[in-house]
Amino acid sequence: MNLHWWAFWYAMAFLTRLPTPYLKRVDEAVAARSLVFYPLIGCLLGLSLLAFTAACVFYNPQVSLLLLAALLLFIWVVFSGALHLDGLADSADAWVGGLGNKERTLAIMKDPQSGPMGVTVIAVILLVKFAAIYALLDKAQSGSGSWNIWLLIAGFILVPMLARGAVPGLLATTPYVRKKGLASALVAGATPFVVGITGTLLALLAGLFLQTQALFILALWLTILMMARAAMIKRLGGCTGDTLGATIEIQEALLLAAIAL
Repeated sequence: MNLHWWAFWYAMAFLTRLPTPYLKRVDEAVAARSLVFYPLIGCLLGLSLLAFTAACVFYNPQVSLLLLAALLLFIWVVFSGALHLDGLADSADAWVGGLGNKERTLAIMKDPQSGPMGVTVIAVILLVKFAAIYALLDKAQSGSGSWNIWLLIAGFILVPMLARGAVPGLLATTPYVRKKGLASALVAGATPFVVGITGTLLALLAGLFLQTQALFILALWLTILMMARAAMIKRLGGCTGDTLGATIEIQEALLLAAIAL
């Protein structure tokens, strides 16, 4: 088995709760190469959401969009095992409790318990996602009973791809501050080639799926990315696995909301 094979399954095991084969090879090279497959994992999540939507509509053409949105959000969270939400909660607690101190902020991030700020931020992000999913479904469903499949693809497939595709860019431009953190092995994989290929692919897909809205969504994507990086540099001097997960969650919520507006 070659490096890419194990790298793909490493990314699957790390980012999802889907069953994977036993990883006979797990080393730094595999972990670093797995970064290439992050957008693909987002695509698989999106295909799952799209397939579930299609199955529900086929079963009941008059399906409640409110219930469907709730079920889709459930799948969205379960797919990753709330990994990124955990990073978001840890980052929120640390940013508030750290009181501007780097070492205190990093220490709070390692605490497995979530404080009031972490719980509040998770609730807000999930609320925004739920409302955005409902708005997207409502916008995609026409009065004649047909669906705008391109809009659903943009929301359910492109958004998770963009959110996870931001990770190589962050790792390539932002120091990783933990010596043996959960994502430390990924840094070597954030090469200019990987960042360039990932960015080009996502830009082309955005143009295909979003057309006239593509430039706005790509600009929003980059803006969130740069703002997240600036916040990490100012507080920590770099990024951690938790802040990467938090960025993914924020990207998903805001990009989905922008497409659904």
